Amino acid sequence: MVTHGLEFQKGERKFQMGGKSLNGYELNKLWRNEGGGRFADVSVATGAGDVHDARGFAACDFDRDGDLDLFIRNYKTHTVMLRNEGVQGHWLTVRPEGTKSNRDGIGARIEIVAGGVRQVRWITAGSGYLSQMPNEAYFGLGNATRVDRLTVTWTDGTVQRFGSVDVDRHVRAKEGVPSVEILETRVQPAFDPADDALARSLAGADIRDLYGNRIDVTTLGPVTFVNFWATWCNVCRAEVPDLAALEKAHAPLGARVIGIAVLDPQGPDLARSCEELRIGFPVYTITRAEYDRLFGAEAAVPRSFLLERGRVSGIFPGKVRPYLVRSYLLEALRSR
Repeated sequence: MVTHGLEFQKGERKFQMGGKSLNGYELNKLWRNEGGGRFADVSVATGAGDVHDARGFAACDFDRDGDLDLFIRNYKTHTVMLRNEGVQGHWLTVRPEGTKSNRDGIGARIEIVAGGVRQVRWITAGSGYLSQMPNEAYFGLGNATRVDRLTVTWTDGTVQRFGSVDVDRHVRAKEGVPSVEILETRVQPAFDPADDALARSLAGADIRDLYGNRIDVTTLGPVTFVNFWATWCNVCRAEVPDLAALEKAHAPLGARVIGIAVLDPQGPDLARSCEELRIGFPVYTITRAEYDRLFGAEAAVPRSFLLERGRVSGIFPGKVRPYLVRSYLLEALRSR
């Protein structure tokens, strides 16, 4: 069991974890192979350093553009998809298909030689906790412009040599067939930083300050934590001190925390609630009808988002967990 002594002492982390495991908020780690047995921690730089309770994991070229993307299944919250846009060198993926061996090629050994470097991959079943990566082998080739040799050793020990193969291809190596088959390859455009449907919805929402002036929350700062709450929501009221502490600690660094109250004529008065709760961060408003338009009929509160330079980079359903939000804020500030 992994514990956090300092967090327990400060009261920021308790044994009652609300259905999460005690080690559920460890920072995910991603290391880059530097060669020579050396690895560099690129967790924060790549965005892989997520702090949700990660369980299932798969690396796959989901968009078929020649690099490995990451899919992370978190426990009791949303999943994370990390699309890779940083690969510069050449590549090859090989999908074995058995005829005498099992069709998926499970257990096959795939070896290539390119640019004088030999690489070996094994096709396995079960590549993580309740996870399975595709039955294909990915090879990063760097500056090599051709694969000089491709060899597949099938599960019965039969060795099949396919000869040279062009780079930057997805290929199928079929047992007993002398040459590989070229599969579909797509070159995907990079994400447009402005193409964020959720951020556009938030920008166009009818959100107003306490004087009735319309507000675009995506323009309030480079890093903004947005919390939708309601005066009638006891969970929302209980988390106000945590949000105020986050605002006080991070506003000097350039990160803002704001609250958007979902108005309900039958709920407690907003002005009186703000006074009672001694809210220490800016408060804006949204009607119940507008909130439901954004998130669905009878959408629950609280609900929070992290905005970085006008884009949504984090979604936080339910009660705010300060140590979780703090890690996201600090990561966002570092990447500015």
